[in-house]
Amino acid sequence: MKKTTFNEEMVECFYNGGVMNVPVDLFASMTLGIPVKEKKFVRYKDGAKMYGMGQTEFIELVRDAEAVYKRHNMVLVNLEILDKFLEYFKV
Repeated sequence: MKKTTFNEEMVECFYNGGVMNVPVDLFASMTLGIPVKEKKFVRYKDGAKMYGMGQTEFIELVRDAEAVYKRHNMVLVNLEILDKFLEYFKV
């Protein structure tokens, strides 16, 4: 399980009369079924699912971000590079 730091956004959860602070990504994963990124490298299919887009669009995006690593017939995507690339387009 991922360690919680004080820099993470927290959500207050009420349970059995008590209040617990839970990291937002863990809360979203458990209640909404949104996958939490725990890996640094993923394959195209898993990455597209994590980012909620089609595989073809995801492949185009990661190629633009230059986040693709190839070895023999295996292709992996570096999610850290992709996230930095996406932050550039933040509105």
